[in-house]
Amino acid sequence: MTTDSESYYDFENVEGIVPIANDLPCSFIFDQREIRGRAKISLDLKNRGGIKIDVGCDPTQLSKISFPNDDIKEIILNNHKIRVFVSNIRPDPIGIGLTFTPNIEPIQFLGDDNTKISKIIFHLFNFKDSKGTARKLVSTSEFETSRAVTELISNEWKIELHHFSLSKKSENPLHLTHIGYVSKVDDSQFDGKTAHEILANLYWFFSFCQATFCSPVLPIGIDPSGKTVWLQANSPRKSDSGELSWFDPHHSEELSQLFPKFLSIANNEKWGDTLHHAIYWYVRSNNSSGTGIDSGIILTQVAIERLGYEYAVNQRRLIESKGFKDLKASDKFRLLFSSLDLPIDISDSTPKIKSVAEKFGYIDNPHFLTDVRNSLVHPDHKRQKDFSTLYYDTWRLGLWYLELAILKICDYHGTYANRLTDGLWVGQVECVPWDKRKDGEDS
Repeated sequence: MTTDSESYYDFENVEGIVPIANDLPCSFIFDQREIRGRAKISLDLKNRGGIKIDVGCDPTQLSKISFPNDDIKEIILNNHKIRVFVSNIRPDPIGIGLTFTPNIEPIQFLGDDNTKISKIIFHLFNFKDSKGTARKLVSTSEFETSRAVTELISNEWKIELHHFSLSKKSENPLHLTHIGYVSKVDDSQFDGKTAHEILANLYWFFSFCQATFCSPVLPIGIDPSGKTVWLQANSPRKSDSGELSWFDPHHSEELSQLFPKFLSIANNEKWGDTLHHAIYWYVRSNNSSGTGIDSGIILTQVAIERLGYEYAVNQRRLIESKGFKDLKASDKFRLLFSSLDLPIDISDSTPKIKSVAEKFGYIDNPHFLTDVRNSLVHPDHKRQKDFSTLYYDTWRLGLWYLELAILKICDYHGTYANRLTDGLWVGQVECVPWDKRKDGEDS
């Protein structure tokens, strides 16, 4: 077992292959026979191959096997059932080697929902938090060193993110940036099911802050004696730490201020599902280079409308369900934005939009945003050509509203990076519109 702020796994491998577990008992059914072998699990970072399960088998038992192979759909790994597909068949020192890829991650290969845990260790890749909220003297296997640490504390949970730097330069697009530690505020134990829940909430939290999908990777459950009792294997998703989001990497206090409020909303039975959908569409929109800015505009507005329904109908009861559905899209946006104290007037921060709005008589941002979406959905829209040069600004404005709506729903008060600011640099923040403090003032 490694000490604090050292990785539990070896991420220094220049080939980008991270060993996770070796010599695990494994079995599967092939040709109506049970085939037994020994398995090793690894994470392929260099080729973005994800989690791989390599199994060596006696060739006499697999004489009929060929690749590709659709016969083996499930393996038993260390007494855990895992849905898989065969991704490779190759020669092996003991006969034939099979590589399995899990259908779904994470895979559980030690412990279960009832396992008692006192601490979870996890890994974050390409996460842009860089300054931390504190400096801590931590021990490694060789020396003591001061590390940047970001503390996230709620009524129930305390999380520490330790900034981590690899000693060797890595050319892998995915690189470890943080090691996280999760425990209860009162240091009590929790079970594996609860571990799943807090890790899921951290996934949505980090993804919203990063504006890319960002999952706690390779979580490890430790019992009070320091023994490893619970293990999962999953791979990081490709993310670009340079992607713009509301969170500024030089203001780690923004994470600390949002976390307990975000967790409260995420754990709300009705809000949780809406929040997850909104963040999913937010991330997809923010990373729409592959699918196009136009699809990002649509996804953003789908998320805003979903938030508007939950907020206005279920939470605040400002309007009945049928009444909300009967509203024009622009009125749905006005209802949400005005209720959350978000400005709806077209401002100088979007000069191209302001110019077009004055030309065609758009009264506010909700009017303009929804008409651009209509022009994308309806090919015969009369102003489609007039909007073709405004897609980027429209996309940026919609994401700005979506970020602020989520922050306001979480009752966040603090600074943020305003994506509508031209030439925005790292470290440049301002207060959220509903915060009366002086703009740009450090918390």
